[in-house]
Amino acid sequence: MFLQGQKVGKYEIIRSLGSGGFGSVYLARDTWLDIKVAIKVPHKQSAELFKLLKEPRLQAALNHPNIVRMIAAEKENKIFFMVMEYVKGRTLEKLLEKEKILDCDAAIDFIRQIGHGVDHAHKNKIIHRDLRPSNIMVSEDGTAKITDFGTSAWLNNVPYASTRIGSPPYMAPEQFLGKASYQSDIYSLGCIFYEMIVGRPPIFDPDPFKILEKAQQGKITPPRLRNNRIPRDIDGIIMKCLASKVEDRYQKSSEFIHSLAVLKKKEEKTTELEDMLIRIRAREPTKSELCWNCRRPLALKSRHCPHCGETI
Repeated sequence: MFLQGQKVGKYEIIRSLGSGGFGSVYLARDTWLDIKVAIKVPHKQSAELFKLLKEPRLQAALNHPNIVRMIAAEKENKIFFMVMEYVKGRTLEKLLEKEKILDCDAAIDFIRQIGHGVDHAHKNKIIHRDLRPSNIMVSEDGTAKITDFGTSAWLNNVPYASTRIGSPPYMAPEQFLGKASYQSDIYSLGCIFYEMIVGRPPIFDPDPFKILEKAQQGKITPPRLRNNRIPRDIDGIIMKCLASKVEDRYQKSSEFIHSLAVLKKKEEKTTELEDMLIRIRAREPTKSELCWNCRRPLALKSRHCPHCGETI
């Protein structure tokens, strides 16, 4: 759509950042403010303006450190595009392609940040509906930011969004049926958490109907059975997110975040206790050894047996 060096209004295109099912993203420079921005150009340009404005309006309503900030929506030479905060880093998907599996501490840190972003969106009555590693940006300083609100919806005085949309490996059973709710996003959080510490989504099949069938029946292998280094508490948190019935999951993202915080405090207390025991053991006198000759106890750090006179 745009070429390197091309001027689009006050923006100068630097390079392409990638392209997905809904649009292409470019790195650009705002020549007025002299800052780098990300420009997203939807593939569908023929739609009415109010439809094109849905995504930027949703994202612009959110102001949170764990959500990519929407700066503007513009139209230049009949091309509609969105101007967003540029996050220097990579997607969580790219990070997982390289690392395969993250250690539990790193996974908890990322999912906690994503959870805070989701909680902020939910408090503003917005569900994302397409939470997955490719829609999570990870900056160079380790900050996780949710992006791509192209499939998001406002839940104003309605219990769920009726359009069937999303990415099957990360979709809750009810989302397949056109009943996506806040708890559907929590299911997606569980899928992302699972993938970070196991190396794959909880249900992966090229046939989305088989994914739906297994999700409805709760046929999900607990992450601990795939990776026995995963603590039981983390296993329990993930499986609660992935419950097939909406009412069995965390009802709010804040509840999910609280469970992670409780787990963290529990780990910190355990570490403090272990450190205390190590210090106590260090102060305890070492048991004396026995003489190799007469088998009687030796004085601490002694090189001669006081009983038989042998040199140790």
